[in-house]
Amino acid sequence: RDSSIPLWVLGRFHELIPLSLRPVQFHVIQSLDELLASAQLVYREYLAKQYVSPAAAQMKLSIYHALPQTTTCVARHRQGSIIGTVTVMEDSPLGLPMDDAYKVELDSLRQRGRRLAEVAWLTVESRLFCRGTFAMTDGAKLLLLMRLLKVLLDYVRSSTEINELVACFHPKHQLLFDYFGLAPLGGPKTYPGTGGTLTVARHLDLDEAPQAMSHPTTRFFYGTKPSPKPFARKLIYSPEELRRLFVLDSSVFASVSPTELRYFRSCYPAYDFDEILEGVLPSSVAVHGLVKH
Repeated sequence: RDSSIPLWVLGRFHELIPLSLRPVQFHVIQSLDELLASAQLVYREYLAKQYVSPAAAQMKLSIYHALPQTTTCVARHRQGSIIGTVTVMEDSPLGLPMDDAYKVELDSLRQRGRRLAEVAWLTVESRLFCRGTFAMTDGAKLLLLMRLLKVLLDYVRSSTEINELVACFHPKHQLLFDYFGLAPLGGPKTYPGTGGTLTVARHLDLDEAPQAMSHPTTRFFYGTKPSPKPFARKLIYSPEELRRLFVLDSSVFASVSPTELRYFRSCYPAYDFDEILEGVLPSSVAVHGLVKH
């Protein structure tokens, strides 16, 4: 039996979610405060699931958040709180978080000329849903996540050259990625990014996906060509914001290697990284690699 959510149901999203979630806005992050709220939400939810260890900063931040080609989308409650978030990271010389477990599979896609991006840190505020659990049978939560993923996909399709999405996640979350249309990529593996838990990987060929229009949820995701206009206000870090977020408010830049620093300089050629990294121990900068998860 076809277990997909009918297209008319997706279109009536605001009629189906609980009153406490109306209205919910979905958009790319536009300010540092939104990014901080997103990182704090992911940290809280991951800590509750024991995917991460307690950290003083109480944020889930990594080297990839500092890259200008990384984009985070959020679901924002009318009262201002971030209740859902997801991040997409374009492939770069720094690789992708999934390389730690699925490098062979990702390299196979790279060798075929695919332009990769990883979808990661998909999170919702569990307190708003039944018993605080990630129950994919909860229709409101599933619809919320699908709208969040649609914003991400609209951004990717309208504003980037990405043609292949990849993701890895706990096997219990496969239903959501079935709706998203991702195909299997490799077998189950343990993944450091989620505390060494078992994960499965999926990928999505964006050149082929829009042609598969028979599935109602596929039409929801790919039915129209998105405009780049809603994403014009995407957050671009200033030098001060890079320093605040990755030096002062967290330790992400505390162990940047020379190779990684050269790449960051190339990403932000007008920025003075000596000023951004002021106060970071030179020995730390020279020896270690950035926190990648």
